Amino acid sequence: MVLWLHFEYLLSKWLHLVTLIILNNMRTIDITEILSQDLKSRMRAKDLKEYVDNIQENEVKLDFQKVNFATRSFIDEFYNLFLKDPSSLSYSLEIENVPEDIKVMLETVSKTQVRTNVIPSKSEEIYFNDVDDFIKYLSTC
Repeated sequence: MVLWLHFEYLLSKWLHLVTLIILNNMRTIDITEILSQDLKSRMRAKDLKEYVDNIQENEVKLDFQKVNFATRSFIDEFYNLFLKDPSSLSYSLEIENVPEDIKVMLETVSKTQVRTNVIPSKSEEIYFNDVDDFIKYLSTC
């Protein structure tokens, strides 16, 4: 009986550990290994997106630790591809070890991504048969 209880206890601990490993088994990608330490263009953000999409993982963690520099263009495209609408991704995404200057740029970019309101136009379309009709119209305005 004691042996069985000990076995159950060990089994429960093992299952708990396996569960933690599975839940934390997120694929970590050092983006400097895929791109470079200097992230300079929108195209590089698209390359990263294509790479991440093609590894077919359910959970992905992008590690920025070795990044030295990123342009506003890269960050803007990165934001649009990965962060603007996370529900469009086929995987869950985390980013880690983001340098402070890049965090500031990501925050700045996120604030510029506001949709503008479309103001309905009160004008109407006018069609003319020829230039003379157009000139007559202009003379009445």
